Amino acid sequence: MAILHSKITKRFFWRTVGILLPLGMQIVLLAQIVSASDFYAVVDNFGRRPRSAHMEVAVDTMAVGGSRPYVVFNVFDMNGTQLTEFTLNTNSIGFVSTASSINLFDMWGGQPLLVRASTPAGNSLCAATLHINSQGAPVTVGLLPTLKAGTPFGMGTLIPVALGNFRSASLLIANTSGGDTSAEVFLGTRGAPATGIYTNPRIRPNGIWRVDLTQNEALSHVVVSAANAVVVQVVIDDGNSTQSFMAVPIA
Repeated sequence: MAILHSKITKRFFWRTVGILLPLGMQIVLLAQIVSASDFYAVVDNFGRRPRSAHMEVAVDTMAVGGSRPYVVFNVFDMNGTQLTEFTLNTNSIGFVSTASSINLFDMWGGQPLLVRASTPAGNSLCAATLHINSQGAPVTVGLLPTLKAGTPFGMGTLIPVALGNFRSASLLIANTSGGDTSAEVFLGTRGAPATGIYTNPRIRPNGIWRVDLTQNEALSHVVVSAANAVVVQVVIDDGNSTQSFMAVPIA
């Protein structure tokens, strides 16, 4: 009886393993799908005459079976209202640019635009860049994915920025949380709620809050604090050139 019980136990064990292994693989696959990320970019003319603006996206062709992946682009105005949605396929080696379809400044209307690029589910190995050509101020912005390995990366609720000397500087704060959010800007350190030097009680989903900084904020540690996830694109003009970059959240 002991030998028979042992055989039954082993048989049950291997049947259980046979069930759990595929389940574990499904869990890993699900994690990879969830880890797929969007890219957000704010299009602005930075105070110069606008010429052209486009977004470039590169994705892993093998993540979608070796075919030409597609990327979905959504464009929103400052209030979060969607202006357009369009889909573009990459070339055979995973690259696509909105320049082949639209000049983003054609939809501009004088106010910043938020552009979201969504790669196919499961495609976590990807990258994106924003190119803006305004008169006398061409700018290239490397964009951060909103998620990395399934956890928030390019978006967050606490975002520090190191600001040096500037002639003019702006924070372009976009709400990527899916719901309304409040946000504040602090100097030196994050303070108590509603004590920031700039406050906005409501940024709508996919909406943009533009904060034009003054010389009082030069040579400082600027902290953006939000109730829900946002992305922060920093614009700095030193009088000779215009630079823009995505700030990295710490929380």
